[in-house]
Amino acid sequence: MAQLHVALQEGFEDETVVIRVAGRETFRKDNVSTKLQIGFADSLEVNVEAGSVIIEIDLPSKSLSKSIELQVPNAVYLGVSITAGKIEYKVSPEPFGYL
Repeated sequence: MAQLHVALQEGFEDETVVIRVAGRETFRKDNVSTKLQIGFADSLEVNVEAGSVIIEIDLPSKSLSKSIELQVPNAVYLGVSITAGKIEYKVSPEPFGYL
């Protein structure tokens, strides 16, 4: 098994967020907002089979969605932000730092 860490970062303002990993809903939460001081809103960790994994992020209140295919060998950190009306993401082999 491998671990996928998803961090909801910048641009969330009282959002409903739904995340599916490999077709299974793993996160659903209302009122998700970024803490502006640290650029962090929420997070989740999911055990997945090592290899290719599809992550679907849906923000129904903004009619935004994004499908991301990642290779997850052992542990991968996925940072998700809303920028200029779009869902953007970055991938890191190490945890993101928040102060």
